[in-house]
Amino acid sequence: MKSIRLLILLSVFGTIACAAEAVEVWTAAQLKSDAAKLAPAPQIAGNTLGAWGSHSASLWKRTSSGQAELHKTKADLMIIQDGSATFVSGGSIAGGHPTEAGEIRGTSITNGQSRKLAPGDIVHVAPGTPHQFVLEKGQTITYVAVKLAR
Repeated sequence: MKSIRLLILLSVFGTIACAAEAVEVWTAAQLKSDAAKLAPAPQIAGNTLGAWGSHSASLWKRTSSGQAELHKTKADLMIIQDGSATFVSGGSIAGGHPTEAGEIRGTSITNGQSRKLAPGDIVHVAPGTPHQFVLEKGQTITYVAVKLAR
């Protein structure tokens, strides 16, 4: 079921792009194989699946918690492929500072909402929303992230 949802989502975004390729499909088997090749050091590794002007898709694997982040002009749509983590969103970013145009990073999120994520879950993060993956020691999480510009 999660593979079907992923294929539908990626097909829709590929169609919206009107790029050189009208439709691009990444099978569940292909994503699993690509994820196995990612070797995060020290905490995250990724591979861009494609970029189409106003949006892009990437495959990510995390082995430890990430920084708190906020994208001023981009939404995130994330489809969990494997593993688990706690996803914290909302609130405010502790120690927040700009890292590039429209991007804020910090150490953690204060007064955010925590949710446990598992394979098959889909997360949408609106522009301007603080968010962070928090992993316990030994946890990993693999997900497809689609970035959508306003």
